[in-house]
Parts: sequence; structure tokens; C-alpha cells
Amino acid sequence: MVERTLRAVVAVGEAVVEVGVAPVGLDVVVAGLEVFDRAEFGADPGGLVVAVGVDPRSAAAVALVRAAGRDGAAGVVFREEGAGPPNAALREAAAEAGVAVLFRRSWADWAQLIGTLRAGLAVAEEAEAANVPLGDLDALAEALAALVGGAVTIESPDSRVLAYSSNNRDVDDIRRSTILGRRVPPERRAAMREDGFLALLRRSSGALHRRADGVVPERAAVAVRAGEEVLGSLWVAPTGAPLPPTVAEALRAAARIAAPHLLHDQARRAGQRELVLEAVRALLEGHGSADVLAARTGLPPAEPCAVLALAVVEGMEGTEGMEGAEGAPVSGGRLARSARARCARRGHPAVAVAAERGARVLLGGLESDPARAAARLSRLADALARELAAEFGRPVRIGVGEVRPALDLAPDSARTADLALRALRLGRSPRTQPAARVGELADTVALLNVLDALKERLPAVDGSVARLVAYRGRPGESAVLLDTLRAFLEHAGDGARAAAALGVPASTFRYRKQKAERVCGIDLDDPDARLLAHLQLRLLALEAADRP
Repeated sequence: MVERTLRAVVAVGEAVVEVGVAPVGLDVVVAGLEVFDRAEFGADPGGLVVAVGVDPRSAAAVALVRAAGRDGAAGVVFREEGAGPPNAALREAAAEAGVAVLFRRSWADWAQLIGTLRAGLAVAEEAEAANVPLGDLDALAEALAALVGGAVTIESPDSRVLAYSSNNRDVDDIRRSTILGRRVPPERRAAMREDGFLALLRRSSGALHRRADGVVPERAAVAVRAGEEVLGSLWVAPTGAPLPPTVAEALRAAARIAAPHLLHDQARRAGQRELVLEAVRALLEGHGSADVLAARTGLPPAEPCAVLALAVVEGMEGTEGMEGAEGAPVSGGRLARSARARCARRGHPAVAVAAERGARVLLGGLESDPARAAARLSRLADALARELAAEFGRPVRIGVGEVRPALDLAPDSARTADLALRALRLGRSPRTQPAARVGELADTVALLNVLDALKERLPAVDGSVARLVAYRGRPGESAVLLDTLRAFLEHAGDGARAAAALGVPASTFRYRKQKAERVCGIDLDDPDARLLAHLQLRLLALEAADRP
């Protein structure tokens, strides 16, 4: 058995942490993980201290390392160093104290680092038990197949195939389909979910062995864990003869061996995903490299591309009957993942990232004919808007960016997509479509330009709308009076149509309109007063539309 050394822990978590300096080497024993508490710090001997909130370039960091050395800690983990030369004072203090200094990688947050290191401590002593390089899952599958006496498949928690042993003689059709599709066939996964096998596997601390039953072949399986977290599972299929009676015991040992490898692979893949997302964000903001993004994603750099800007409209009228409309707001990350998956199912190469007001999807490899590419993009956006609205129970708006001839022009497509999305969110016409490009929203885009030019001045005007906003009547009355005034102006003074638009009787509308006039002192017969009030109301709508 390999001790729980700093070397083993760092090897498992190398995707989230890197060594800055290790004056006494990495073979020191790690007793546990400790999160730094400024008020009552005292490290345990052998502890690995996570210095949340301590700037590695500060005097406090130097003092912390010296204190950790006096307490006999194994090391201290700081956030990434950032730009500039290494902190010489910190490294000198580490050398004097005999304490390793480590740094969190830039893509990871503290929660990811702490979770990975805690799990790494739980499995680090098994990291070299199979004599396989950490993270080499193909070699691990071969080694485990020899250990358990069958054909091994290593799967992720969502039943994707991560690796498999190469012994394919006399394997059954289900294993063959699983390997070829790199995922357990949907019908087989559904059957195991219905009969409770998958749930039992996740709960069980041991291995499960199921004999062949009709068309369902023999299998043995075990969940791979790091503490309470399920990292994946190992599945064993017979090869030419029934599985040996010792397969369950062998699988339990195999799961312990596999745990550090799966944890390492999980952190590595999370780091790779974050690198891709960083490259996408940088490119769309205009300071990234198309070549870097192409290398990380496979998007063709010299073929047409375009950007879709997406937002879920929260709290919009007309959502009351939509399933899920009362749930928590939809995060940009969730919106991005769902949109990317739907693009992929349609065969569109795409990457997606959360944005300030929703998500952005970058599509590459579009058709070379601009008109055909634009038409196909519009059809995709319309379909995404419908499907995502059904999924989230809320309306979804999609700004369609202009098709550009190469990936390095994606920032310009993003700019037009963002502008179209702003116009869609501002628009109040019942004919407003869920997805559109700038050219289809010319009037609203022109209004946006006017409002952007005016918004630094108009809010300071003590006009009728400002007085309505400040009104303190019954709870919610200010908003009702604002809606009343807005409806009257948007329907050109036609009270009957305005009342119908608000869904209230004409008499109720007249009463509210008269009260709004008294409260704000507006003269609705004055065209200048109407124009100013309408512009201020549109500015309120613009602020709401621009709010994340």
C-alpha cells in the first residue's frame, strides 16, 4: 500500500493544484485537509492547509507559511499566483519552515479544489496499486480485467464509456453495442433503471453480481467512490465462460484501485472544459485567439461561423400556465449546456458559454453560401427557442448574429447577436418573434440607440414617470399605475384597447388612469408630456431588459 503522501495527493489532484516549492520533497505524509481560519488558526501535524482569502503575495501569506511550519503542517495551498515574478519572500519562508507551498490552478474555484483534495486524500494510498500511470484509463482497464477475470468496462456516472479492456472474444451484443456507441444503450439503461439495479449499484458499498437471465447476459458491477462521491462504475462481462466466484471480492479491490484514476480523470476533464470555455469567452469578447479556440474545440478556423445570444425571460406575462414557470431562475450555465446539446444533436458543431444575461452559442463550420447559412441559422434559432421554452417553462429569446466568413470574426457576430437579443427583450409587440436578427428588428434597434443616448439625462428629469415610481400608496399600487399609464400611451389614448390589453374592465381602467394623472400630475392632452412619459417608460423597460 502506498502512504497518503503529498506526492500521491498532488498526483490525484494535479488538474486543480500545482506545486510551487517543496523544500523537503513530496514524500511527506499528509494527515488531513484544513481550511485556514484567520481567527483561530492552528495546523495539525501533517495537515494540508487551504489558505482561502490569503493573497499569496502578501505579508500575511508569509506569516501563515511560517506558522504552518511551527505546527508541523505538510503544506499550504494558496490561490493562483497570477501575473508577475514569483513571490520570493513566500518561497524563502517555505524553505525556512520546511513547508510545501502549492497553488490552485486558475480555472478551479475553492469548492472544486477542496472537493478534489478531500476525495484525493480518501483514495491517494491506492494511486499506484495497479502499477498503471495515473489517469491512463485504457491501461487500467486491462490491468483490472486480469485482476477480476473478465472483460472490464469503466463508465462515468451517466453511463458513458471511459475505457474498456481489449479482450473482446466471445463478448455479448450488449457489451459490443456499449463499446461501439461509447455509452450504455438507452433501452438497456432504461431497463436497469426500472428494475432498480442502477439505484442499488449507487447505494451499495460492495459489488453486485447478476446471473444471466434470458436475453440479459451475466454481469458484475461496482460503484467507484471517493468518500461519498460516486466517480463512476466498473462492469465485468464474461469472456467464453461464466465469471469466477471470486469476481465480487476482486471487484471491490478493483474499485479501490480505480478511484484515484477516475478522480484524476474527472478533474482533468473539468480543467479541459474550463480551458475551452475561457477560450470561447476571450474570443467573443474580442481579445482571444481563433487558432487557440480551434485547436481546443475542433471548430474550423477558416469556415463561416455565427453566434446566438440566448436569454430566458423571467417573470414575463403569459408564463403563468407554463410548466415550471414558478421554479428558480434558469442559470446561464444550464441554458448554455442545454443549447449546446441540442445543437450537437442536430449535427451543428458548437460551443456554448454562460453570459451576463443568459448564454452565448458559437457555431462553426457553417455553409459557405451566406444566404443559405443565414437561413439555416434562423431555423435553428427558432427551433431552439421553442424547445428551450418547453424545457424551462419560460419564454426564451434568441438574438441571431450575422454569419461571418471565419472564426476570428466571431466577435462581430457576437456583437450583432447581443444587440438583437436586447431588442427582443425590449420589444413589447405581440408580433415579436422569439428569435430574430438585427435587420428584422430595425425599429426597436433604432429605439435602443435613442434610449442609450438619453438614459444618462432622462432619469434625472423630475417628470411624471419619476413621480409615479416614487409614489408610496398601497403595496404594488405604483407598479399598477405605471402599467396603466404605459397601456394608455401604447394604445394611442384608446382606453378600451388599453383596458383589454391589461385584462381589466373599462371602468377599472378609467379609475386607475385618473388616479395616475392625479399622482404624477401629467397632462395627457399635452403631446410633449406624452412623449417624455413614453420615453421614460421605455427607459424603465430597457433597464429591466438589460438586467442580468
